Amino acid sequence: MARKPENMQRTLKLLSHYLARHKFTLLAVALLVILSSAANIAGTYLFKPLINEYIIPRDFRGLVWALLAMAVMYFTGVAATWGYNRLMAKAAQQIIFEIRSDLFCHVQTLPLKFFDSRTHGELMSNFTNDIDTLADALNNSFTLLIQSFTMLSGTLVMLFLLNWRLSLIVALFLSLMFLFIQYNSRKSRRYFRKQQEYMASVNSFVEEMVTGQKVEKVFNHEEKDFTEFCRRNEELRAAGTTALTYSAMTMPAVVALSYINYAVSACAGGLFAL
Repeated sequence: MARKPENMQRTLKLLSHYLARHKFTLLAVALLVILSSAANIAGTYLFKPLINEYIIPRDFRGLVWALLAMAVMYFTGVAATWGYNRLMAKAAQQIIFEIRSDLFCHVQTLPLKFFDSRTHGELMSNFTNDIDTLADALNNSFTLLIQSFTMLSGTLVMLFLLNWRLSLIVALFLSLMFLFIQYNSRKSRRYFRKQQEYMASVNSFVEEMVTGQKVEKVFNHEEKDFTEFCRRNEELRAAGTTALTYSAMTMPAVVALSYINYAVSACAGGLFAL
């Protein structure tokens, strides 16, 4: 079975060591993410002067310049998004390459008792599935964390500058979204961890059965081993289904809350305008 890190602090320290080798690339990624988020927020904010200062007064010359400014903002955001995605993909793959290389070299130095206490399938699962999971986390989580924080902070600042009463309504719904995401993430993380453990168990069992199929035939263990495989496979299916269910619930729930927030904010804004 896949094991949790015995020392999480040491594990994070080792990971930070690999990240530090690419600190300038990651810094550039962070700056581009902030630039992309800021450009999107600024482009959205330009709708207010666009309507109030140019469309309603019919200032079409000023409207052209305002539209050009908005286009520049959104183009900057798109260019920054392309840049940080490309840089992050390159950095993440290089980090994973270094981790795999160091892991392979480290395995060569381990004593024989280490391999006697672990199955080949479990070790292969660590080299493939667990490393792939880490690669996905590096590709997505780093940029998503910075982007979410920047967008949330910038949007709240702009909202309070425009109308503090409507901002309180939005902040309330954002708090509900945050609480739901936190609860759902805790649940899905638990089952994704189980999924990795059960996947290592299935890989280990299959590897043992394939390499020892002659012995299996001699002792007529086919039916027994097939039953055991079905049991482990069912555990993997159940854990994976539950994990994906919790994960898939996040976006629809957040979108539903955002629509409710939109409706409540629109009604409240109409009442404030009367």
